[in-house]
Parts: sequence; structure tokens; C-alpha cells
Amino acid sequence: MKEKAVRLLRWTEQYTKTDMVYLLHGGFWLALAQLAASAAGFVLTVILANFLVPESLGEYRFLLAGFTMLSIAALPGMRGAVRESTPKGNLGNLRAAFRAMMRFGTLGSLVAVGAALYYYLEGNVGLTAGFIIIALALPFFDASAVYIEYLSALKKFKRATLYTAATRVVLLIIAGGAALLYPTHAWIILAAFLFGQTVPGLIFHRKTRREFEGENPKSDSALTNYAGHLTAMAALGLLAGQLDKFFVWEFIGAAGLATLYVAYVLPQEAQRFLGLAAMLAFPKFAVTDPNVIKQTLLGKIFLYFLGIAVCVFIYILIAPYIFTTLFPQYPDAVIYSQVLMLIALSRAFSPIRTFLTTQKATGSLYILSVLPPAVRIAVAVVFIMPFGIWGAVAALLAEALIRVTLLLILFYRVRT
Repeated sequence: MKEKAVRLLRWTEQYTKTDMVYLLHGGFWLALAQLAASAAGFVLTVILANFLVPESLGEYRFLLAGFTMLSIAALPGMRGAVRESTPKGNLGNLRAAFRAMMRFGTLGSLVAVGAALYYYLEGNVGLTAGFIIIALALPFFDASAVYIEYLSALKKFKRATLYTAATRVVLLIIAGGAALLYPTHAWIILAAFLFGQTVPGLIFHRKTRREFEGENPKSDSALTNYAGHLTAMAALGLLAGQLDKFFVWEFIGAAGLATLYVAYVLPQEAQRFLGLAAMLAFPKFAVTDPNVIKQTLLGKIFLYFLGIAVCVFIYILIAPYIFTTLFPQYPDAVIYSQVLMLIALSRAFSPIRTFLTTQKATGSLYILSVLPPAVRIAVAVVFIMPFGIWGAVAALLAEALIRVTLLLILFYRVRT
């Protein structure tokens, strides 16, 4: 049966122009990992939305937005650098990446301490405690998870999936338990979320190093420098991704931020799941003739787009029933969620960015990293105050549209 399945997959390659055996094998484990992560995240969101009042949920989301902004200091671009460099034999990248992310992450911790002092002087105990937790967790959080990119780069998808699933189970138990026990203390729930993921991550990081680094492993001497470039490219996007939440918090309030959070949770998880195609493409793109990729990629993207469109249409139809069942406190979030799911269509084009990254098309990547987030920030600034949550939705849609347009333009212009 296995041989027949392989023959069938090989036969389909004349139409898909893709290594279907690799796609199914690696894609299965990556999809399973993302499914575990999404399921845990979704269950946690259901718990938060049903046991926390909107004001507490909004405060938790505000703190999480602050953490994400400050995590820019911890070299988030290192994930892409590890994926791109490790398949070329640099097995020492994991240790080098971890140390660099820890070192730079302490800069974000210093800023978090300053924010905690500010809210202490303002008399806000909850936000003071929240930013102290952020300062403690920030150097470790992203660094402890980079092993996943390392394993994926080595095509150890099954192992990465098992570790990810185990981490998410621990996270769900700890954070979910904190939400049930302390529904009015957003900072306690934040601490449970951050450390519930960091501690298992550190354990699996050490285990991965022992199994795959070997004796005196070679690391890419340009790893940190390239990660710095990727981080600079991603910084504005990360900033834009959180600034609109600050605007909603400021102009609409904690309850409005909670509504936006609930509305976007399913579209966001869908985008992460659909982004697996880009991650799966990294090891292949790194060693494949770029001219061949340019000739075949758009056809594959078109098929991917059609599949996503069908799923988006189905979601729009069933979203009211999902929210009535799982998020009864947020009926107003349904229409926002339906519109936000349209952003998932843009994920069909994410392999183009992977291709540009493997070609180290730095100029093109900087354009992609600056213009779409800049558009999102501009639309948020102009529209959130007069239109509320719809202004934030418009900002997200505008960012997705300009990103797809730029991806297509830059794909045609890149020189291999």
C-alpha cells in the first residue's frame, strides 16, 4: 500500500510540479505540529473568553502586545536565519542562535523594567506586575523555541512536532489553570502563558543540542549578522502588529480590545497553519536551482489560492454558529471575524517570500518588511479613532493587500 501511495504521488507530480512525497511527509508533521499549537491556543482563548470579563481579557491582550513589541530586541529574525543556514551543514547554529537571542533579549528586559516603573508611578498594580513578568521572561522566551526551526531545517519534522505538541499541552494546563483560578489577574495569566511555554522549550532545546550538534559543530559566522538584517526587516511589521492594539486600548477601551482579540483568533490561527507551506519550502528552496523555482512557483500558488478560497467561504458561512457556541459573550465579533478571514487568502503567496529569503534578496525583503506595516500603521492611525474596531480591521486588510501586490512585483524582478 505504501508503494502504491508513493507511485500515485509521483504520478501527480506531472501536474503539481512539486515533490509530493516530501510535501506529504514533511507537511504532515508540520501540519500536525501547527494543529496541536492552534488547538491549544484556541482552547485557551475559549477559556479566557468565557471565564474572564472583557476588561480583564483586554488587559491580558494589552500586556501580550507589549511583550511582542519588546521581543523585537531578542532577534526574532534568527528563526529565518537558522532555517536558511542550517541545511548547509552548520550544525552549531542552534547554540550560536540561543546565545545571541539571550544576549539581545536583555535589552528588551531593560525597557520592560522602565515600563513597569511608569505604571507603578501611575498606580496601576496590574500593569506594573505584568511588565515585571515580561522583563523576566523576555530573554528566554524566543531563544528557547528556536530549536523548532533548527529541527525543521534538518527535516526532522516528526521530532519537532512531538516537542511542539508536548510544549502546548503543558502551556494549556498551566495557563488555562491560571485563568480558572485567577480570572481577574491578567498578569498572573500572562506569567503562566510565558513560562508555561519557556520551561518546556528550554528542556527540548537542550535535548536537541545533545542529539544533533555532535562534537565541535560548525556554525555560520554570519548567522547573527543575517538575523539582525531579518529582524530589522521584521521590526516594523511586529510593531505595526501591536500598535493597532494600543490604539484600540486607548480610544475604545479594554472591552473593545477583547472583542478584536476574539474576532481575530480563528483567522490568525488559519494564517499560521497556511504559512506552513513557506516553512516547508525552506529546505527545498535552499538547495534547488532558483531558475526552476521561478518557472514553477506561480502555478503552485494559484492552486493553493483556490484551496484557501474554498475554506474561507466555508468559514464565513459557519462563523455565526461557532461564536454562538464558543464565544457567547462576543456576538459583535462575528462580522469582524468573517471579514478578517479574507486575509488568509494572502497566505497563498507566502512561499514567494521564502524564495526571496533563500536568494538573500535583501533589498526586496526590506521593501516587504517596511511598506505593508507602514500602510497598516497609517490606516490604523487615521481610521481607528473615528471607526473603532472597523478601523483596525481595515488596517489589517490594507496590509495584506499591499503585501501580496509587492510579492508579485518583486518575484518578477528578482535576479537569480
